[in-house]
Amino acid sequence: MTEKGSPNHIPEIVEAGATVTLDELCLSCKVEQEWILELVEHGAIEAFGHSGSDWQFSHVTIVRVAKAKRLERDLALNMPGVALALELLDEIDGLRARLKAAEGRR
Repeated sequence: MTEKGSPNHIPEIVEAGATVTLDELCLSCKVEQEWILELVEHGAIEAFGHSGSDWQFSHVTIVRVAKAKRLERDLALNMPGVALALELLDEIDGLRARLKAAEGRR
Protein backbone atom coordinates (compact mmCIF):
# COMPACT_ATOMS: atom_id res chain seq x y z
CA MET A 1 0.00 0.00 0.00
CA THR A 2 1.39 3.43 -0.85
CA GLU A 3 1.49 6.14 1.76
CA LYS A 4 -0.35 9.42 1.29
CA GLY A 5 2.81 11.48 0.84
CA SER A 6 4.48 9.11 -1.61
CA PRO A 7 4.71 10.00 -5.31
CA ASN A 8 2.70 6.88 -6.22
CA HIS A 9 -0.23 7.73 -3.94
CA ILE A 10 -3.56 7.77 -5.78
CA PRO A 11 -5.97 10.38 -4.38
CA GLU A 12 -9.03 9.11 -2.56
CA ILE A 13 -11.96 8.44 -4.83
CA VAL A 14 -15.33 10.02 -4.16
CA GLU A 15 -18.50 7.98 -4.50
CA ALA A 16 -19.42 6.73 -7.97
CA GLY A 17 -21.39 9.19 -10.07
CA ALA A 18 -20.26 12.18 -8.03
CA THR A 19 -18.66 15.25 -9.51
CA VAL A 20 -15.89 17.46 -8.19
CA THR A 21 -15.18 21.15 -8.70
CA LEU A 22 -11.98 22.55 -10.15
CA ASP A 23 -10.80 23.53 -6.67
CA GLU A 24 -11.59 20.08 -5.26
CA LEU A 25 -9.79 18.39 -8.15
CA CYS A 26 -6.71 20.57 -7.66
CA LEU A 27 -6.69 19.97 -3.91
CA SER A 28 -7.21 16.22 -4.24
CA CYS A 29 -4.47 15.78 -6.86
CA LYS A 30 -2.12 18.46 -5.49
CA VAL A 31 -1.90 20.36 -8.77
CA GLU A 32 -2.37 23.98 -9.81
CA GLN A 33 -5.49 25.17 -11.63
CA GLU A 34 -3.39 26.18 -14.64
CA TRP A 35 -2.19 22.59 -14.99
CA ILE A 36 -5.79 21.31 -15.02
CA LEU A 37 -6.72 24.00 -17.56
CA GLU A 38 -3.94 22.73 -19.83
CA LEU A 39 -5.26 19.16 -19.53
CA VAL A 40 -8.70 20.40 -20.58
CA GLU A 41 -7.28 22.46 -23.46
CA HIS A 42 -5.40 19.41 -24.79
CA GLY A 43 -8.47 17.18 -24.49
CA ALA A 44 -6.93 14.93 -21.85
CA ILE A 45 -9.84 15.48 -19.44
CA GLU A 46 -13.39 16.72 -19.89
CA ALA A 47 -14.92 19.56 -17.91
CA PHE A 48 -18.63 20.26 -17.64
CA GLY A 49 -19.77 23.87 -17.30
CA HIS A 50 -19.27 27.23 -18.95
CA SER A 51 -15.98 28.41 -17.47
CA GLY A 52 -13.25 27.36 -15.08
CA SER A 53 -15.02 28.88 -12.10
CA ASP A 54 -18.09 26.65 -12.47
CA TRP A 55 -16.51 23.59 -14.07
CA GLN A 56 -17.44 20.17 -12.73
CA PHE A 57 -15.48 16.99 -13.36
CA SER A 58 -16.51 13.35 -13.20
CA HIS A 59 -15.19 11.50 -10.17
CA VAL A 60 -13.07 9.31 -12.47
CA THR A 61 -11.14 12.42 -13.51
CA ILE A 62 -9.29 12.27 -10.18
CA VAL A 63 -7.58 9.03 -11.21
CA ARG A 64 -6.92 10.34 -14.73
CA VAL A 65 -5.27 13.51 -13.40
CA ALA A 66 -3.11 11.46 -11.04
CA LYS A 67 -2.07 9.27 -13.98
CA ALA A 68 -1.31 12.37 -16.07
CA LYS A 69 0.83 13.79 -13.28
CA ARG A 70 2.82 10.54 -13.05
CA LEU A 71 3.34 10.51 -16.83
CA GLU A 72 4.59 14.09 -16.74
CA ARG A 73 6.91 13.42 -13.80
CA ASP A 74 8.19 9.92 -14.59
CA LEU A 75 8.61 10.30 -18.35
CA ALA A 76 9.31 14.06 -18.41
CA LEU A 77 6.48 14.57 -20.91
CA ASN A 78 5.13 17.96 -21.91
CA MET A 79 1.37 18.49 -21.92
CA PRO A 80 0.79 17.38 -25.55
CA GLY A 81 2.82 14.25 -24.75
CA VAL A 82 0.75 13.59 -21.62
CA ALA A 83 -2.48 13.96 -23.61
CA LEU A 84 -1.21 11.61 -26.32
CA ALA A 85 -0.02 9.03 -23.79
CA LEU A 86 -3.40 9.07 -22.04
CA GLU A 87 -5.18 8.64 -25.37
CA LEU A 88 -2.96 5.69 -26.28
CA LEU A 89 -3.45 4.10 -22.86
CA ASP A 90 -7.22 4.44 -23.34
CA GLU A 91 -6.91 2.75 -26.73
CA ILE A 92 -4.90 -0.11 -25.21
CA ASP A 93 -7.54 -0.56 -22.48
CA GLY A 94 -10.27 -0.66 -25.13
CA LEU A 95 -8.41 -3.23 -27.22
CA ARG A 96 -7.78 -5.40 -24.16
CA ALA A 97 -11.48 -5.29 -23.29
CA ARG A 98 -12.41 -6.28 -26.84
CA LEU A 99 -9.90 -9.13 -26.79
CA LYS A 100 -11.18 -10.37 -23.45
CA ALA A 101 -14.78 -10.26 -24.72
CA ALA A 102 -13.80 -12.14 -27.88
CA GLU A 103 -11.98 -14.79 -25.87
CA GLY A 104 -15.03 -15.18 -23.65
CA ARG A 105 -17.21 -16.03 -26.66
CA ARG A 106 -15.06 -19.00 -27.62
